[in-house]
Amino acid sequence: MSHAFNRRGNGFGHEANGLLQHPKKKTAKPPAGAPSSEAGESRVMFQTHDGLELRGTLVRLTRHVVVFEIYEPAPVLRLSEVLNKFKIVVGIRTVYLGRVVISGLVNTGIQVVCEAKFDELGPETAFFLQPLEVGFDLQQAYDQFFKTWQNNYRISTEFKALIVDVEAFLIGTKQWLEQIEFSLGKHADDSLAEREQVILDSVSPKVIAAFNVQHERFEELVYALPLELRGVHQDFVRRHWHKLFLCSPFGHRTYYKPIGYAGDYEMMNMIHRNRPEGRSLYEKLIHYLLVSQWPAQSVRYRVTHLRENIVNETLRVTRSKRRIRILNVGCGSAWEIQDFLRGNLLSDRADFTLMDFNEETLIHANGELTALKHQFARHAEVQTRKVSVYDLLRRAQQEKTAREDEYDMIYCAGLFDYLSTQTCRELIELWYDWLLPGGLMIIANINDTKPFRNFIEFILDWQLIYRDSDDMLSLVPRKALDATEVIMEKTTVNLFLHIRKPD
Repeated sequence: MSHAFNRRGNGFGHEANGLLQHPKKKTAKPPAGAPSSEAGESRVMFQTHDGLELRGTLVRLTRHVVVFEIYEPAPVLRLSEVLNKFKIVVGIRTVYLGRVVISGLVNTGIQVVCEAKFDELGPETAFFLQPLEVGFDLQQAYDQFFKTWQNNYRISTEFKALIVDVEAFLIGTKQWLEQIEFSLGKHADDSLAEREQVILDSVSPKVIAAFNVQHERFEELVYALPLELRGVHQDFVRRHWHKLFLCSPFGHRTYYKPIGYAGDYEMMNMIHRNRPEGRSLYEKLIHYLLVSQWPAQSVRYRVTHLRENIVNETLRVTRSKRRIRILNVGCGSAWEIQDFLRGNLLSDRADFTLMDFNEETLIHANGELTALKHQFARHAEVQTRKVSVYDLLRRAQQEKTAREDEYDMIYCAGLFDYLSTQTCRELIELWYDWLLPGGLMIIANINDTKPFRNFIEFILDWQLIYRDSDDMLSLVPRKALDATEVIMEKTTVNLFLHIRKPD
């Protein structure tokens, strides 16, 4: 099946994922059923993943999403970030208290317009509270509920059939594997893991191939949905598929985002390990299925591309009889540097600075690289710096850059998938100034060319900003355009923006 899945007409530009639409007013009317307010505009309050408490103005509220505005000076929010203790207040009444996940961002330069999806209800969640006041008409309330139910559950017949068929297939596969697992348990010995691997090696290609055929059709059906029906179709899919995918380690971590955002270092570790993981044969199978999809393949190719360029740039600088200085922004586990330390003596000539906004990530990356340096007796220098994107943008506004911030190579892979166009432009401008003459900057961004986007949004709550070649070039400062190219990796899912600073 050869389709180009490059869909961008979803309401507010390709940076908005799902339901974000251009607000016509700066404040929104209270949701249906909410009491009239005599206490001013509706508002939201929340806490970011790093504990920052913020407020915004409510723009739009539906049963699936909330849209709000944050005015300057605005922090840098990112797609797929979890916002905790999220409270929506209409007048003097709290109508929601729980957590949400950012699904769309637009930076207008004056304010940030943000869309977020409501998470599953939990014991600490209060959803659209409406007390039974004196004179409350239950029959009228039920009629309104029934009308809403009829409107919201207009699930297309073909879509419903596909979802139920895949569910039946996966449940059947799970039960069959459980029988095999039971049989293996009777003969448990030291070779049990080997026997399980033989089974998975034989079965997983067939299961993944069967699922992918239906998955491609799923992507097409979702793209064809009217915008206003995406939410109810997502609810339907999650009721039928969540239990079958979130049981796997990768599905569980991606959806629940334990450190506050998607794409964290352990998710990337799972993708790079690229093997079955889990407690049961079925969990291992589904985990392997998820890390075999197009986004995961592209991440592994991304590491190869970055490692090759690190080698080439180290050779270039070594010819000048000095050590290379390399900056990795949004470093994650820095797998490309790990591979460089394992397999190349040139790593002795390299000094790395790893920059990330998450302390846990930096500790993990530094630990892995330190262990490899000892194992292979490497003399590369590695330092870590905890810096947020917001801190970088503040530095971009300074007149001069410190001498220490000069590098032969700067790269950022994965971070731009979550940041607005304006933020990306400001970061590239800053890093271009940090490049030494002849230096290379590489920016990676995901491209919407393969069938996977709707699955990861509907099932894994993983939203990304997709950019094509023209979008990537639009991020480049005019002074750098002459020495710029966009490179596409093998799967076509990841694009690499290469910017060379002239000598």
